[in-house]
Parts: sequence; C-alpha cells; structure tokens
Amino acid sequence: MKNNRLYGYILYPLIVLMLLIQPVDSYGSSNLEKRPLDKGLNAALAYLLNYVGPEAVDSGSFSTDKISALLEFVVKPKDDAVLYYASEINGASSAYHEIDIKGEIDQILRLTYNPEIPSVITMPSTLRLSHWKKMDTPDNTLPKFWEHLPNLDSPLFVTGIEHIVNSPDYSSGAYFEYDLYRTLIVMKHQGRSVLISLSQQKDVSDVGKKGIVIGPDENWDYIYTDVPGVNKSGFGWVKSYMYDSYSVSFYSEMEADRPTVRFSGFKWVNAGFAGINLARSIHIHSGMVRFSSGFKEILENPRIADTPTIATAWKTVKNLPDQDLRQITQDHLAKLEEKCTTNGLMSDKQVASMFVDQQYLNTLNREEMQVFVILEHLKQILNDSNPPTLSYLPAYLKLPNNLKK
Repeated sequence: MKNNRLYGYILYPLIVLMLLIQPVDSYGSSNLEKRPLDKGLNAALAYLLNYVGPEAVDSGSFSTDKISALLEFVVKPKDDAVLYYASEINGASSAYHEIDIKGEIDQILRLTYNPEIPSVITMPSTLRLSHWKKMDTPDNTLPKFWEHLPNLDSPLFVTGIEHIVNSPDYSSGAYFEYDLYRTLIVMKHQGRSVLISLSQQKDVSDVGKKGIVIGPDENWDYIYTDVPGVNKSGFGWVKSYMYDSYSVSFYSEMEADRPTVRFSGFKWVNAGFAGINLARSIHIHSGMVRFSSGFKEILENPRIADTPTIATAWKTVKNLPDQDLRQITQDHLAKLEEKCTTNGLMSDKQVASMFVDQQYLNTLNREEMQVFVILEHLKQILNDSNPPTLSYLPAYLKLPNNLKK
C-alpha cells in the first residue's frame, strides 16, 4: 500500500505536467526543427542583457562592435523551417522569431513607442494593460524616438520599469500580472536605424488567474476573471506563475529603397507551477507568432497610420466621465454576451456568471474599461473600409468641441 501511494504521488504530478504542457499549436511551432545559436551570438545576447535590470552596467561602456554579429544575424535571411533558440538563462527556455513590416521605421516607432498611444493598440493579442511605473528621463515620459533618428550620432539609452498584465494564454487560459525592468536603445548600424528593446522580469508574477479566449483568437475577445487557476477541465486548481522572463528585441531598418522594418526578438520564459518550468521553446515561439500576426496586421494598416487621430481618440477615452465610460463598456459587453450566446462560445453557466446583473462589468476598474473601449475602437478602425476621422467612436462619447472634426 505504501509503495502504491508513493507511486501515486509521483505519477499524478507527471500526468498534470503532461496535460498542461501540451501546446494548442495553432501556429505551427511544433513542426519546426530546433537549432541552437552559436556561442558568439549567445555571448552578444548576454552582453546586451548586462544593460537591463537593477544591476545594469553604465550605458557609457556600450560598444556596438560587441553586438555586430547579432545585428547581422537579425537582418540576414533565415530558414523558415527552423526554430532558433538561445542558451537558457536561470532555467528559462528561449525562442527566436521575426517578421517583416512594410513601412518606415519612424512611423512604426510613432505607433509602438508613443507616450500618447497605449501599447494595447498594437499588441492586443498579448496585452491587457501596460504602463510605465518609472521612466528615467527628465520629465519621466517616454521620448519621441522618431525625432532623434535624423541626427543620431551615438546610441540613445532610456531605462525604466513597466507594469504588465498580459492576455490569457491560448492553451491554459491563465494570465499574469508583473513588472519588467526595461532598457531601450536607439542607434545606427551601418547607416540603418535600429531600436533595441531589453527586458528583465522584476519579481515573480502574481498568481495566474483564469482568463477566457472567446471565439477565434484573432478577434481579441478576452474575459478576465479574478479567480486563480487555469482553464483546463479538471485542473482549474493549478496555481501557476511566471517565475522569470527576459527579452531582446529589435526594430531593424532594412533596405532604404524598400521601406521595411524587421521586428525580431529572443524571449526567455520560466513559467509553471510548484517551481517547475513548463515553458518550452515551442510554447514560447507559438506565443511570439500569436503576437506578431496581429502586430503586423495593425502596423501595416493605412488607417492606423494616422497617429494624431489615434492619440486623440485615446485622450478622449481617458477623459470620459465615469458614467459615460461605464455605459460604453456596458454596451460593448452586451454585444459580446449576444455573440457568446448566439454562437455557443460560452456555456450558459459561464454566460450567467459573467454577464447577468452586470457581474463582469462590476469587476472592471477605470483603466480596464478605458483599454476595453479603445480596443473595441481599434476593431472598428480595422473593420471599417472607409471610416471618417473620429465618427467611428461611439456617438455617445460626447466629444469636446475642440476634438470634433
């Protein structure tokens, strides 16, 4: 009996592990050949990561020569059938992914690193919320990097701490809240503009909570509960965490006569439960592909290129009175409830627990409602073949006179 009980103690966690780490591979990562980076590229990545975090070295010691081979790797052609990965960092597995985005680098930076535009506008499949808790600049604000590109004689460094709430994991449904140390480097390499983004997770994340992906992931319809656990039947009790993560990403200007920016990056993740890392390279790569497909779609859409209008829309949403903001959110949630009920995207029990008597609405704070509204606004922009400048905002926004067109 004792041996059987011991066997059960060992076997049951293994079964849980096997079930939880099976990827829902809608993005084809499991079919790729895994290939490690050579020592020189790993050394260059380690060199870059010295410049992020609480013990970051002084930016004055930075040498572009130390990362030249890495910058060349980023822009050179790759084998699409290969999943490249770097050496582990503190037990965190890694993966590399890249996409090419049509457009000028200054315009792309206006959208992705603009203090007047929230990150969810370009990253709706992976972010719920993000904001800078600290920015090591004179005015504590993100610089307008695109203004520095024409006369950039030496690398420009910006550091800070960013707060993140990510979207539900496509496989487990869990979502996490955590802080990241961030370092951004804007520089020139062989006459081309490059932005390098570095991150290091500050502490272990809050416990993973149950989120729900409603319908196809590309619809960006997510529900966020306050219940710890995962959304795998029979395993909702699992308490998961992001223990550690790092990233090195690049926005690299390509050929001057063909305006293209290559967005590429290495990401390391240590996440799981009971101190066990369940994140494998294929899971990380699949998540990166999930992110980049929507990222590319948004950045290449000509209607998103009007950054002043996008910034004005966000300012309008941020300035809404509480009553109006709640009403707009309630109306959008009613449409989501109808979609869930009509198309069977959630069970009757789930619909009742989320939407009846405004239960879900009552859990949302002001920031969460603001981001929910601007995300619905983004969908309208992308889906409208000929939207006028501000009229695709709901009519009851009651825009101030100075914002009306």
